[in-house]
Amino acid sequence: MSQATESEAPTTVSLTIDGTEVQARPDQTILEAAREADIDVPTLCAYEGLSNVGACRMCLVEIDGERTETACTTTVQDEMSVAVHTDELWDQRRSLLELMFAEENHYCMYCEMEGDCELEDLFNEAGLDECHLPLEYMDLDPDTSHDYITLDLDRCISCGRCIRSCEEVVGNATLSFSDRGREAEIVADDDVPLGESSCVSCGSCVQACPTGALYGTQSAYRGRERNCEVTETTCPECSVGCTLEVYTNSGRIVKIEGAEDGPDGGQLCEKGRFELLGDGRPRVEKARVGGTEESVSEARQRVREILADADAIDAVASDRLPLETLQGFAAALEDYPAAVSVPGRERVTLEDRVVAAVTSEFDVDRGDLYASTLAGLEDRDSIVVYDTSIVDSHPVAASYVRRAARSGADLVTVEDETDRLDRFSDTTIDRSAPLADVTDDAAEVFSAGTSAIESDAQSAAESLSAAVDGDSAIVVGPEIRDASTLANVFGLAAMSGAEVLSLNDASNQVFGRMETTDSPADPDVAYLFAADDRDEHIEAMIEHALAADTVIVQATRESPLTKLADVVLPALDWYERGGTFVDAAGRRRTIDPVLRPRGAIDDDLVADVEVDA
Repeated sequence: MSQATESEAPTTVSLTIDGTEVQARPDQTILEAAREADIDVPTLCAYEGLSNVGACRMCLVEIDGERTETACTTTVQDEMSVAVHTDELWDQRRSLLELMFAEENHYCMYCEMEGDCELEDLFNEAGLDECHLPLEYMDLDPDTSHDYITLDLDRCISCGRCIRSCEEVVGNATLSFSDRGREAEIVADDDVPLGESSCVSCGSCVQACPTGALYGTQSAYRGRERNCEVTETTCPECSVGCTLEVYTNSGRIVKIEGAEDGPDGGQLCEKGRFELLGDGRPRVEKARVGGTEESVSEARQRVREILADADAIDAVASDRLPLETLQGFAAALEDYPAAVSVPGRERVTLEDRVVAAVTSEFDVDRGDLYASTLAGLEDRDSIVVYDTSIVDSHPVAASYVRRAARSGADLVTVEDETDRLDRFSDTTIDRSAPLADVTDDAAEVFSAGTSAIESDAQSAAESLSAAVDGDSAIVVGPEIRDASTLANVFGLAAMSGAEVLSLNDASNQVFGRMETTDSPADPDVAYLFAADDRDEHIEAMIEHALAADTVIVQATRESPLTKLADVVLPALDWYERGGTFVDAAGRRRTIDPVLRPRGAIDDDLVADVEVDA
């Protein structure tokens, strides 16, 4: 096509849908154009963000009075006339709906999704109150092998939304159809139980399912979605900072879903969707001093006395806390001999030193070395991943890497242990191999402070040209904590023009927005603001506790750490806090409280212990 013809191509087309004139882009489907114009088109297999397949046939429309097509797969044309709600089309939809009902067990009164089911809604819209076909109840046992997800094929309509979500959004492709036609059913991998499959437990399939075929076991029968209040907030589990849609009813959380229009594309991981919902540890309800319950004010007074007598205070605050809470914690201790730190500081400090040296040596701006968004990963031509533990630590970031690889991006993984992305990587390089040492001078820049690009280093960079060709990114996981590897990473970025997405082991990236220091070598007091930390984060706090003579713990839930404490102060839970979260790309995100505080305090700062005037 000539440039003149391209420039004359229309930017919009005009069509009518059920008598309403609609303006649409030439590349839109009828369904997309109708939804933008707030015109209802019945669907079951269509889902925002997934490819359209026209499987359910609910969106059949009549075009120009001559033919019927699926609205989700038919592109708009200028002067097209579309009819959606004709008697003939609804007769076809009713026949299809009755077939779906007859083939499986769709008795709503027993289903977890009753009241929130898209199939049920369409039955009601079609005016169906009974099925006129003989029922073929299959009596299939639900798959309950998964820790968080139940698969009940008795309620499956074979729309394929779960399959496309797993492949296109998560990039994992665990789910697929076995067989064809009436024998088709959803299977995991090679027809193994879901709990034994390659499932990464993100729950994307659950969110996409229109019926009760896939549901979160924790949320089952807790309440109807339509009766819930929905609050958007930011996930505290890692530095990706996904947007959560938290559904609440009667003062409790019913379920957590991803926000479709969020910067993470509606994705969540096991930690954000399920673990946040299932923390069953007892709540710290009251303050304790020496194992005896006291009021918060009395406990604070005892803490002041302990801090006033201290020579060296190791003050550590959870990286899950909002920026304002962390700043308030530091401010409350500024008149004491306290060293305030936040987990992840060591990696950030080291990275800052390496980047300063690399930018000076290669004459590049710091901002040019870093990726500005996570979502941009899926559009890269090539990606290098240093440390594939991001599959566990930053699962949504890993899903973007998988999606890019499935879309044709060259993926090189640099790993000295198990390659967690080996299903998708084109090349795996041992971190100690010469090829992984992308440029010797980059490492020397940091260690010696002097060097220039030598021919052998240039050759090393050129040998990785396949990995950094075109629009490229380098992802650095939290296990990278040595200067040499970081110098290789940022040296490669400076030489190739690739951008770095740095994923350290801190959630809220508050560094540079508050002053932190190294922990003292021999503290007599440890003040540990653990909040709702768990697992390895509690273990790290315990190491600080064991190094001190007296231990103060401010925590949301009971743990081995609170058992070590001389003084325990209560803290808000993640869903009760508000403030600011800084994500891996440096963007400020909002943390909105979901429920009113139900413990002994209304604000984490109430428990802080500034010096009395």
